[in-house]
Amino acid sequence: MPTAGSINHRFDCCRFAGEAFARRNMARLKKPKFKDNFIREVNVNYRTTTEKRIAIKEAIDAAAFVRSVLTDNSREHCIALYLDASHHIASYSVISIGGANSAFIAPREVFQRAVLIGAISIILAHNHPSGSLEPSYQDREITRRMKDAGGIMAIPILDHVIVTDQGSLSLREESISW
Repeated sequence: MPTAGSINHRFDCCRFAGEAFARRNMARLKKPKFKDNFIREVNVNYRTTTEKRIAIKEAIDAAAFVRSVLTDNSREHCIALYLDASHHIASYSVISIGGANSAFIAPREVFQRAVLIGAISIILAHNHPSGSLEPSYQDREITRRMKDAGGIMAIPILDHVIVTDQGSLSLREESISW
């Protein structure tokens, strides 16, 4: 009859043989070229509110809202209004703050937030600290790029509004080929 010592000896031999086999085969396996990288996570909290939601029916409504949130008119600010299906403002974001006569805006910044919020459509707005309502070439070009990106993302840009202290201009209403 085998004793406890002889049984343990047999299993120890098997264990050591298995470890030697694993060491030989591990050396043959290729090591991965890349380390694991973690993708940053975004946490979005959806809160309901009892406050009255603001409806955007015309460009003048968007301009009034933008004036209410912009306190500094010495530099250009680009703002995106994210709308729900009934054209109420679900959220808004200051996309960029520029200098006295320009501000950079990228489709990535606008549409990343739109997707997170679940926006159905977007209205872009920016102020002109100079007081001029005349859209620049860059204003028209960024509007075209954003409309193209909105078509791809299925989140349309409804308008691009230029706001000053004295008035506002809707690029949609001003353009024949919107």
